[in-house]
Amino acid sequence: MPVGDCQRAFGAAAESDGLELGPSRVPWINQRGHFGLPSGCRVAIRTLAAIFAALDGDPEAQSTKRTTPLTGDFVDLRTGTLIEVDESQHFTSFRATTLGLYPAEAPLGFHRDHYLGLCRELAPRSDRYRASKDAAGFGSGGRQRQRAYHDALRDLAAPACGRPPVIRVAVLDGDGAGAYRRDRDRIRHLLEDAKAETGAERDGTVPPLAAAVSELKTLLAEFDRVRPSDMDERFYIHAYNELDLAGRTIVDAFDRERDTGEGQRK
Repeated sequence: MPVGDCQRAFGAAAESDGLELGPSRVPWINQRGHFGLPSGCRVAIRTLAAIFAALDGDPEAQSTKRTTPLTGDFVDLRTGTLIEVDESQHFTSFRATTLGLYPAEAPLGFHRDHYLGLCRELAPRSDRYRASKDAAGFGSGGRQRQRAYHDALRDLAAPACGRPPVIRVAVLDGDGAGAYRRDRDRIRHLLEDAKAETGAERDGTVPPLAAAVSELKTLLAEFDRVRPSDMDERFYIHAYNELDLAGRTIVDAFDRERDTGEGQRK
């Protein structure tokens, strides 16, 4: 199956069911990984640093990369929830290593034990997929470790930066549309939860308003680095969606902190 066909089929099925999806590309999930996260995301940075070390990453090579955002699969435009479609190459022994280092309280949009089980089942084959391919920051034969690290980066950075937990959908047969239909109820339930809780504090070390403002600053800085020749229609649609979401998140966070402060004074 050509690369991307599974994701396109999943997206088409979701949109025909009424979801509003866009391209997943946020400035704080970038090529530097945890070295490029806002300083307020202390818990996520600490955990990702441990994961990076366990995967034998090269800190100097990783920390000096450009801050180009990594492209994911989808974002739900109503809630800002990232949605990832995971085919068999994601279920490796390296992915199992990352999942084993997540904090017990990490908010996830998938069942960690289920994913660990798939890793144990599929790793003997998946570990051989592009096993010799190099990856910057992970050296010779590092592509598998880089993929596992990027998956962990999305899982842990999204909630730390004020987004809902990342929804992951395993697709082992290449049928993206079928995967959406199988997981439809779970996906919609998680999106309804995200809609009700958008902006809520999920990481006790990161004040929601501070995290929202930090995300907006990072977003604006990333826009400043876009070349005029790249500012096409797709860029402006993406920019509008990201700024709209960032603005709403800041307003919600401000209202919540104000209401909390007033309640404490009474």
